[in-house]
Amino acid sequence: GTDGSTSFPDSSYSSKAVTANGNAQVDTAQSVFGGASGLFDGTTDFLTTPDSPDWNFGTGSFTVDFRVRFNSLVNTQAFFTQRVDSSNYQIFEWSNGNELIYEVADAGVTVIQFRRSWTPSTNTWYHIALVREESNFRVFVDGAQLGLTDIDSDGVPDLAAEMRIGTAISGTFDLNGWLDEFRMVKGTAIWTANFTIPSASY
Repeated sequence: GTDGSTSFPDSSYSSKAVTANGNAQVDTAQSVFGGASGLFDGTTDFLTTPDSPDWNFGTGSFTVDFRVRFNSLVNTQAFFTQRVDSSNYQIFEWSNGNELIYEVADAGVTVIQFRRSWTPSTNTWYHIALVREESNFRVFVDGAQLGLTDIDSDGVPDLAAEMRIGTAISGTFDLNGWLDEFRMVKGTAIWTANFTIPSASY
């Protein structure tokens, strides 16, 4: 898109409306493919899209993958979250304790918590993939699995909340950097072993 634009069209077959919040915008200075990416300045910048059955993963397989480039690594930063309240949510984040964390809470109980140590650098593009294959959870960075496979049969509850990209709650765990090629796939574990990251846009 055009530099500074706040238009983030969804190119999937089940296209969703995407709204830019704060100063979230298209940036042509950084990208992996297509000459532009999403820029988030770490202060209440994020994207939203309305609640959908596509975010209701249940106990099924799914894949979330994207490219990220950090501008700062001072604070914990969320890649996506779906949050009803502090007792009901799912979130995938990088914590400033140098961990990638996927966590799901249902009625105040943490039903899924998947953590892997990872120390990224600023100004470097990474491909990150969170994959559930039935009861098997894996996370990959640049095609290499981090740690072992976690086994967890618990389901992701049907959360009546919008999907947020680039934040947990506005002003909390906001991403400071860039995102490109953000994709969510329900029902399919695209990668279950080390792989070569995509060399073209989806």
